[in-house]
Amino acid sequence: MISSKQVLTVILLVAVVFSITSCGKEGLSSRIAGGSHKKEILYYTCGMHPSVKVTPAEYKKGQVNCPICNMKLVPVYKEEVDRGAEVYYGCGMEGEEHVFLIKGKPMEKCPVCGMALVKLSKEKADKLKGIVSRVKVKGEQARLAGVRTEPVRVMRLFKEIRTVGKVAYDPDLAITQEEFISAVKTLDKMSKGDVDDIKEMTERLVNSSKRKLKLLGLSEEQIRELEDTKEVETSLILPEKKMWIYGDVYEYELSWIMIGEKVRVVTASLPGEKFTGIISSVNPVVDPKTRSIRFRAEVQNPNLRLKPEMYVDMIIMSAYKSPDGNDMVLAIPKNAVLDTGLRKIVWIDKENGEYEGRIVEVGPEASGEVGGTEKLYPVLRGLKEGELVVTKANFLIDSQSQLTGVAVSAYGGSLGAEEQKPAERIHQHQ
Repeated sequence: MISSKQVLTVILLVAVVFSITSCGKEGLSSRIAGGSHKKEILYYTCGMHPSVKVTPAEYKKGQVNCPICNMKLVPVYKEEVDRGAEVYYGCGMEGEEHVFLIKGKPMEKCPVCGMALVKLSKEKADKLKGIVSRVKVKGEQARLAGVRTEPVRVMRLFKEIRTVGKVAYDPDLAITQEEFISAVKTLDKMSKGDVDDIKEMTERLVNSSKRKLKLLGLSEEQIRELEDTKEVETSLILPEKKMWIYGDVYEYELSWIMIGEKVRVVTASLPGEKFTGIISSVNPVVDPKTRSIRFRAEVQNPNLRLKPEMYVDMIIMSAYKSPDGNDMVLAIPKNAVLDTGLRKIVWIDKENGEYEGRIVEVGPEASGEVGGTEKLYPVLRGLKEGELVVTKANFLIDSQSQLTGVAVSAYGGSLGAEEQKPAERIHQHQ
């Protein structure tokens, strides 16, 4: 006969077996570990290459290293994703200023352009920020390769432009000035009368002469001065104390040629003599044959030594100004830039042996001081002050990124195959 104590023991054993069966090994292991719930692993990834996603089943079969850089894979837990981990959002426009890493509830609109924000994958966010690749280089490898870096700096940039000029002999411009002055004087007289038709015709003549003066290179300020003084520039045809000198620069140098910049003038016919002046106007039209543009400088001419039609050498020392007019700009060494023809790539030291390749936009080549030899680029987009750019052995880092397959498979490479396909050029948001 079974006693009540034996019955109670059997019931307890059944309960324990049922509990083990219901929870399974995972539940039991989690209790043994001291927790009430085991984290669920969604997949394994690489800290350097988040596009790599290995399922738990594949990981158990032995795929425990990143197929790109061979780093140990790390787990991504479902709880971390569900809790609202940091997520990238963007409006779809290119540029780091249009991509945001947000934790929790995101903004609804981009604060830069006002467009609606949408969730982005890490790969999409990288592309919009101009990141073409990431690569890891061991410290010893970097040392042996001679990798050098310099910080992105804010500074003034200068450029020395040398060109050939000619002392003005421009009777056409002198005649046009006479026509304009005559029309202005006539209009002044007509304004006191009541003949509206003649007055209107004279106004048209004044405007027509003004357009001709602009086409011949006079600035608005020079035209106003001519209207006030009503005196023709006789230095256009005869030696005067101030002479106009015409010079030409190539189209790509136009950003350096600004009204008010100082010029120095020398000529082989007057050895040892130097003349100084300022740029007074710049032609509004580029010469389609030479792809150059003409500027005019007003130069001091003591003792009337400079004569019309005389050839001279002109040296312009120009300070660079950013598109918004600022003379203090971000700058990087020229040798930090890898120019593929379609885009310009800079490698950035992210520390701990990690390097990031990023697309940048730069301005014209310059120097950091007047007459300086160090070649620099003003940075228009893509970098921040203080970031460390690789200035030596950046070709090695770029090659390493292609060997790992990151740049080629995901982005086409910094200097890789995509550069051979101009038709696939990525549209840049202006």
